[in-house]
Formats: sequence, C-alpha cells, structure tokens
Amino acid sequence: MDGVPQDKLNATTTRPPPIGGLNKKDPLDAMPPTDAIRLLNWIPDNGLRARKGYQEWAINFPGPRPVKTITGWFGPTTAIAAGSLDNPTSVPGKMFGVTDAGFYDITNRTNAPALSQALSGGTDAGYVSSIMMSTSGGSFLLTCSEVDGYKYFDGTTWFTPTLGAGAGQIANIDPTFFRHVNVWKRKAWFVEQTSTRLWYLPTDSITGSAAQIDVGPLLKKGGPVSYTVNWTIDAGEGIDDYLVIVSQNGEVIIYQGTDPSSATTFSLQGVYYIGETPKGRRGYCQLGGDTLLLSVNGIFPVSFITRGGSDMLSVTGNQNLVGKIGRDFSERIGSSFNLAGWQILPYYREALLLCNMPNFSVYTNRQFAMNTASQGKPWTEFFNIPAVCFGVQSSYLFSGTTDGKVLIVLQGYYDSVAYGSSIGTGIYGLIQPAFDNYGTPAQVKDFHMLRPNWYASSQPGWQVIMNVDYAQQDPPNSPVIPTATGSLWDGSLWDSAVWSGDPTTRFGDWTEVGAVGFVGSPAFVTAVVGGTLLMSIDYMIEQSPDPFA
Repeated sequence: MDGVPQDKLNATTTRPPPIGGLNKKDPLDAMPPTDAIRLLNWIPDNGLRARKGYQEWAINFPGPRPVKTITGWFGPTTAIAAGSLDNPTSVPGKMFGVTDAGFYDITNRTNAPALSQALSGGTDAGYVSSIMMSTSGGSFLLTCSEVDGYKYFDGTTWFTPTLGAGAGQIANIDPTFFRHVNVWKRKAWFVEQTSTRLWYLPTDSITGSAAQIDVGPLLKKGGPVSYTVNWTIDAGEGIDDYLVIVSQNGEVIIYQGTDPSSATTFSLQGVYYIGETPKGRRGYCQLGGDTLLLSVNGIFPVSFITRGGSDMLSVTGNQNLVGKIGRDFSERIGSSFNLAGWQILPYYREALLLCNMPNFSVYTNRQFAMNTASQGKPWTEFFNIPAVCFGVQSSYLFSGTTDGKVLIVLQGYYDSVAYGSSIGTGIYGLIQPAFDNYGTPAQVKDFHMLRPNWYASSQPGWQVIMNVDYAQQDPPNSPVIPTATGSLWDGSLWDSAVWSGDPTTRFGDWTEVGAVGFVGSPAFVTAVVGGTLLMSIDYMIEQSPDPFA
C-alpha cells in the first residue's frame, strides 16, 4: 500500500574468496567478483592460501654486504640424503652466495660463510650468470661476473681462464669480457660486454678457441646483447632446441641449427620485438614447455612472440602472462628500469612463477607471484620477503639480502626465523575482493556483519573494514594477535608453544562492520601462519525491498 512503510529485508549470503587473483585491468564497477583489488601474501588457490615464511640460512657475509647471486654445483653422482628435503640443514652438491667480494660456500647452514673464490670487489661483480655443463672431463659450474668475466668450478676447485692458446685458456678474446653464459647444442655460449658479439667454444668444451657471431646487423633498434637462452619446441620433425638472443633494447633473434660455422646447418628464423629489457640478465626462465622473456611490456612466452610479435601480443592480451596486473606491472618496471633486481624464475615446489623487483619508491621487498597450477594463472603480490636475488637449489628456494644474509624462503609457517632459533613472526597480509552489489545493484544496503571462514592450524588474527561505493581504506587497527593455551604470537617459541586447533580446524567468527552503500568490499588485514586457507566469506546484509524506499 502506497505511503505505508515497508519492512527491510535481512539476508545472509556467502561469497568465495577472490581466487581470480589481482586485477589491475578492469574498472572497479566492472570487475568480476572472483577477483581482488588488493592482495598481499595470499595465493589464489582452492581458496586463498597464505604464503609460507622464511628462515635465515647463512648470515654474517663480510662486506660488501649484499648477496647478489645464489648458484650451485650438482654432479652426476651427487646424492640426496634421506630426509634432507624435509627441513634441511644442508643441500646436496655445492651452493654459493655471491657478493662483489666473491663466491661464499653456503652448502650448509652457517653463521660464518667461507670464501670459496674471490672476485674483484668492483660494483656489480656479484651479479653472476651461471649454468651447469657436463663433458667427458666432468661436471662444471660455468659462471660469468658482470665485472670479472668467466670462471668455472669442477666440484672442488675454481678456475679462471685467461687469454691464450694454451691448455685451459680461451683463444681469440679475453674471457674477462664475458658477461653471460649459456649452453646450447653442447656448446658454451658467451655474451661479450656492451657489444653485439657472441662467442662460443668447441663442442663439449669449457675452454679452447672461441668463435664469434656478430648479430649487430640484425638489431634495428641498436644496443648491446643482454643474454641468450634456449627454447625447446616441436619443429615438425621432432623436438628441437632453438637459440634465442635478446638485446637490451628488446629485440629477440632466433636461430635454429647445429653448427654456427655453417650456413647450411645454422639459420636465422626471425627477429621480433618485445620492448626494452630491464637492467641485469635475469629476465628469462623456462616454464613447462616454453621460455619466458621479461620486458617493460610484460612477460611473454617465446612461442607466442613468434606467432606475431608484440602487435599480436597486445591484441591477445592473455598471451602476455602478466594479464590482469599488466598496467601496474608496466608502471613499476618502467619506474625502476635502470635498477638491478628484476628477475623471473619458477618455483615448482609451490607451483609459482616469481617476479622479483628492486627496491624503489614505496616498494620494498616486493615480488609478484603467479600460481601456475590454477586455472587462469592468477597473480598475487608478496611483501616482507627480503630478496636482492633468488636461486633454487635441490627444490628449495633461497634469497640473498642487502644486509649479508641468505634466507631459505617459502619454507615453514613463520617469517623472520633467526639463524639457530625457532622464534618467528606471523605472515602479515591484505585481502580486498572486488566490489559486489550482492544481486541488487540499485538498492542501498546496510552491511551489518561478516564472517570469514578459515581453515588453519591456529586461530588467525585479522581486522576488517567494509568499504562501500568504491572506497579503498584499511582497518584502523592492526590485527589482534590471538592467544591459545597461554601462548602469544611474537612472544612464544614457534614450533614449541602449544596452539589451539588441529592442522585441519575451521575458524569463523561474526564481526560487526556497520557500513551503508550500494556496493561493498571488505578489506582484511591479517596475521596468520603460513598455509592458512580462507575458504569463504559470509555476509549479513539488510536492504529495502523497494529501491526508492
């Protein structure tokens, strides 16, 4: 009846967490409800899964302090000890943390890394490319320093080849000019510093007479070569390895063949453009059956570059793996283009593709991370993981820090676990799903309460604010750290204090949010143990049945 007040309707509804991952592409009023406006330290999975923590592995590197490379040697007879992959105190083979001063042995957890091979100490000497190569003479770790050039390790001893025609030497070019190393078709390939020249050694050789290829005439945009990488595809006559050459100015040259000295067995397949590559030589990796390349425009599989170049990629945006974070990604890489630290690498143990970025502006200790096992390949962002560089050894992920440490990363439940200690801190994070009209876009809603449903081994700490009508505010308070059986987060020994809840316990509590608007999006600030799962969010909403009431 007209003029008679109508009762408002109370309803509860449930929404899944934003398993579609970060979305920096769509407008706020057109974003799928499965996506996230903001997402820090939560991995889109079967729910949202809190990333794991990190522990100190090696500390007290002497100056200069930053650890700029992590690499390792692994021989054909190297054994993986039973149980070593559970909570390791050492890794098989040899592992090195590299500073500008040299290669330090960090095969075992240590508070006093021992110098294994000195470097000059020059700025950026610690930025090293490396690859394993096996020959009839043994298994070798081949390395190239940005300052000191070529050195190799045979599992026991380091060697520094010099210019010359004798045994153990490199002929035709001084190997101190080598800046990047790769192995293609059983040949060691090197990039000469600030040039367009590549050098390769005889088959199955780590020294000897180097031969030259100059790709300068193919580079229409000029600039030096940054690196080479292999690309393995089915060429129609079986699986084949192609040689991919990437320039600093973003041109990609692809060769097929076997013997670079023969035009009949080594041929150019094409030249493509992806956009300028950031400082350093770590903008590539192999993921599954493809090779990925990093540029200011995104992360591109070589298989799609060769199907149409950057024009095709810009049209079919799903072939650029940064996808929905593309705008944010390009802005950040453009703002830090000349800073070392950009790196992409897969971490198969957690089914992640990591993209590390240098510290700049307000972004400190940040990484983008893509879940490679989830449909749609959703992205999130990590923070609070100190990382100048990353490296994988024996299926574990390690990072080097600015203050002379190596950390074992995405391991265990807690951050900041000090060397020799079991004390750590919770994993702090942020979740804000896309704005939702909850099925009634034209009606004002009174958001009374909500309840996140967690699956965790201990009570999560969280604070929430209900943002309405496209606001993006954080809760005014930090998460309340819960207690359990007398144990307080940040005040008890992790791994020894008793916590409430089994490893498979569901937690969920209603909390008042008190907000009014047409659309809503809760922002959660969280403090949890690694592996905690957010399964769903329940809402209690009051709204009028008449949009004009």
